[in-house]
Amino acid sequence: MATDDNDTFLAPPAVRALRQESAENQGGGKIERTSSMDIRGEREDLKEAAEQTLNVILDLGLDGVVRWVSPSWKDVIGTTLGSVQGKPITDILLENKSVFTDAVESMKKDNSRSQIIRFCVKLGPASLLGNASMDESIDAEEEQTGREASELDNVLSLEAQGIMVYN
Repeated sequence: MATDDNDTFLAPPAVRALRQESAENQGGGKIERTSSMDIRGEREDLKEAAEQTLNVILDLGLDGVVRWVSPSWKDVIGTTLGSVQGKPITDILLENKSVFTDAVESMKKDNSRSQIIRFCVKLGPASLLGNASMDESIDAEEEQTGREASELDNVLSLEAQGIMVYN
């Protein structure tokens, strides 16, 4: 004679609550996340992380125009967010101005891989990295003229890794 354990024994409150919740969700009350909700959540997580780091996150359009930069831009690069948002990335680069365009074209051909690039930008007055690089370059400054050393201190070499994101 087989009996159902549910009939014989009283279920613990936690099990009973889980069973009740499961029954309610099967009745059509379940809320499911859509892919657009997932993307929005991921963007919010990324923006939140960007606000708490000295890493810069940059959203670049396929046309090479900067759509968004993280608040850490000001601390790292030393210029305002408004000075870069809505502007072509080539306006910020000191050399190899096609590096981002080349990376975007490569990702258009094969969007399954990220691209890593290196580039240089001029430091702005609000950069937290400006004073550190000046202290480290005192020896080099003695070997060069004051103007050449000053120009070198104001250049930041950066590395970026990018992925293609479709909206």
